[in-house]
This record gives sequence, structure tokens and C-alpha cells, in this order.
Amino acid sequence: MRHLEKVFRRLNELLIMNYEVEIIYLEAHDIVNDEDLRTFFRERNFERNEFGRALKREVVKLGGSPKGLNDLSDRYYKDWMKFKELLDTDNEYELLNEISKIKRRNIAAYNKLLQERNLSLSLCKLLVKQRDSVQMSLNSLTTKKAILV
Repeated sequence: MRHLEKVFRRLNELLIMNYEVEIIYLEAHDIVNDEDLRTFFRERNFERNEFGRALKREVVKLGGSPKGLNDLSDRYYKDWMKFKELLDTDNEYELLNEISKIKRRNIAAYNKLLQERNLSLSLCKLLVKQRDSVQMSLNSLTTKKAILV
């Protein structure tokens, strides 16, 4: 039973991380003027919302209860302040760097959870699908950053 509690804790951490990134994308969308960035943030916001819904369903399916998303972490506030500062300075390259950092941290969280033993097949498939989606988005950001240089 202790192993399952550890999995639920990590799933809830991942759920909260996705929620926080979703909020950052939504708030960034409302601030930026560049239409390409607005589209990017809107699409990423929607993607993270879908990730969160799927993770919640999986937690319930496994017999757990999704953690409340009322308390945002200190990491969220730090990320948002850095994001807001970059949006205000209109430095697209640095903004893409910051997004890349967040995505790399997310990928690491997915990988950490995927290393747990005895995860259900449906959970593994979901985690791999979401992680790979974040990785593909990171790859396209890396390409865009290279073009900006």
C-alpha cells in the first residue's frame, strides 16, 4: 500500500505542476500582443488543461483522489514573476529560454514518475504520451530559438 501512496503523491505533484504551467500560459496569453505568441500560449494552455483532466481521471481510476489545486507552489510564483518580467521586456529569445526550462523540468518529473515500479499500463501510456508531447514542443522551441540567434 505504501508504494501506491507514493505513486499518488507523485501523480498529484505532476497534476499540480501541470495546473501551474496551465495558469502561466493563460496569464501570458492575456498579456502578450504578438499574435504568434498568443496562439502558442493558448494552445499550450489547452494542452495542459487536457493533461490535467486525463491525470485526474487516472488518479480516480486507480482509487485515489486528486489533490486540491488551491495552493500554488513557490516555484509557480518564481516562474510567473520571471515570465512576467520577460513579457514586459519583450525579449522573445529569453522568454523561449524560460519556457524551455519549465518544459525540461516537466519532462524530468514525468521521467521520475515513469521509473516507479508496477505502474498500470494505462498510466504508463498516459505519462509517456504527455511527456512525449512536452518533448516535441520543447524540440520545436529549440528550433525556433536557433532561428532567432
